[in-house]
Amino acid sequence: MAEQTLSDMKITTNLDTRTHEPHPSGRAAAVGHHLLARWPSVLGLLALAGNISDPDPHLTAMIIILASTCYLGAAAVGSRRSSWVMVVVVSIAVVLARLTGLDVTATPLVMGVGFAVYGLLRHTGSARREVGLQSAGFVGFAAIALTAMLSGPALAVYLAAAAALGHTVWDVIHRVRDKVVSRSLTEACFVLDLGLGVALLVTAWAMQPL
Repeated sequence: MAEQTLSDMKITTNLDTRTHEPHPSGRAAAVGHHLLARWPSVLGLLALAGNISDPDPHLTAMIIILASTCYLGAAAVGSRRSSWVMVVVVSIAVVLARLTGLDVTATPLVMGVGFAVYGLLRHTGSARREVGLQSAGFVGFAAIALTAMLSGPALAVYLAAAAALGHTVWDVIHRVRDKVVSRSLTEACFVLDLGLGVALLVTAWAMQPL
């Protein structure tokens, strides 16, 4: 009788263990739900994957200029919901500039100046100060990025990496502040900026003679 009881207990324990084991479809659903919740990071990784195979300081510098322009544009409009709209608008402007033969680098710079003027004239008080802060960030990041574009290969890598890592910090600050742009944009930009900056530094260090 005792042996039968122990056998029944083992069977029950095994059944309980099997009952609590997650089904493969349930695990897949959980992973899918997590990826869906972290879609900005996934988007940032996809953008990074398209630019990390051969890290280019010129392209990285351009991306930082675009990102700074989008931040400034959202501040000028005064709506965090407009941040992703700004990404689309600035991207379309760059594509049109390329197709029509305009200077691709000058296009977001001119847009940034326009956003700054519009925002400073439109807003007052704290909103105007926010536009001023984003204008200062735009000028700073654009200056580093442009210097990288005009520098020799060795210096360009470090300047572009500095711009990317600096904007990574900018992303974190605005995610914590929860102002100007949506937190989803700061998350996507953080992944892209950090990845580009690290990739450039790794490439530069790998190319150094032993």
